[in-house]
Amino acid sequence: MREAIASLFLYLLKIYHMKLINFLLIALIFCSSCKEEEDAVSSFNENYGAGMYIATENGVSFYKDGVISDNIFQKVNGIALNNVNKIKFEGTKAYIATEKSLFSAKVETFESKGEVAGFMNLVDFDFVPMERIFAVDKDNSNVKVVDIDRMEIISDVEVGFGAEPVFIISKWYRSLIMNGGEVADSLKDSTIVAIDFRDELVPFANMMGSIEVGDNPNSAVFINELKILCKGIYDVNNLSNNTFSSLSKVSPWDMELVWNVSLGVYNAKNLTSNSNGSVLFFTANDGVYNMYNDGTSINNIISIESDVLLVKTELYAVNDSTNEYSKMFYINDAVNNPNTIYKFNQATDLFCDTIVVDAPVRDIAFY
Repeated sequence: MREAIASLFLYLLKIYHMKLINFLLIALIFCSSCKEEEDAVSSFNENYGAGMYIATENGVSFYKDGVISDNIFQKVNGIALNNVNKIKFEGTKAYIATEKSLFSAKVETFESKGEVAGFMNLVDFDFVPMERIFAVDKDNSNVKVVDIDRMEIISDVEVGFGAEPVFIISKWYRSLIMNGGEVADSLKDSTIVAIDFRDELVPFANMMGSIEVGDNPNSAVFINELKILCKGIYDVNNLSNNTFSSLSKVSPWDMELVWNVSLGVYNAKNLTSNSNGSVLFFTANDGVYNMYNDGTSINNIISIESDVLLVKTELYAVNDSTNEYSKMFYINDAVNNPNTIYKFNQATDLFCDTIVVDAPVRDIAFY
């Protein structure tokens, strides 16, 4: 009897040891796979991060400490990007709008983190609450709602039959979309559209109405008040139809036009402002301008026609012992060399840097 019990005990002990060994082997395999996954993630070099990013017709360029790197998304991921219209940042990711797709990438490494396809002409986008992006599809006359986590389109909102939306700006619970129209007088548009994107904790995307502002609105600032820049009509092939650009003030919650004033310039685009919204900046057919936020005191500050405009306050060296802050203007030379970016110091009234990329510039952003 004792021998039988001893044999049974040894048999059970043997089974226990075998199960323990199998468990340890499984755990070892799991740990090894995790290590392999970690190694795969760490294989991307952290070559990017803080710096200047330039969207071009050929891809995305990165500039830092006097060194330019072109086509960084393609170099990292082996995927060519064509006709990049916008680049923006949210958290640790960059979001890149090409004509047909929206890509995301980890900023430090620029490894791809997803793609949303299905656009006809993606020209702008904005981040809204509840992990969503409103993406402006110009040639499809709508705003597509993108789920950031899943990187897929979940719905869309029409902004007018035949409309050509070109710009989006958001605040609180509402996004405003500018319908920019086309060049010819017969194809102009004067409408902006409101889309509400949440009610307490319930996400949605509903068109809440539209109003008319100046002709061909194309950009806006939303600091205390909503100011909208309207291009007017600018047709180089038919100068007799051209009309001045204008600035509109809109009450965005009541959706009412407060006023619209003529600026006395043509082809105004790329509206931006200083930190408190008291001074506005924009590009036009004969250079870069500033003005007060009521559309008065318009001054030409740079006599180079540009497709893009980024204004950034930076520290610069006055001399060996003194540093001061100044507004720096980043523009390209749209007429003579659209691949070239100039940095202009407003305090010294001098150009202080030249950056050349491999294709015409579409957008400039800093991270």
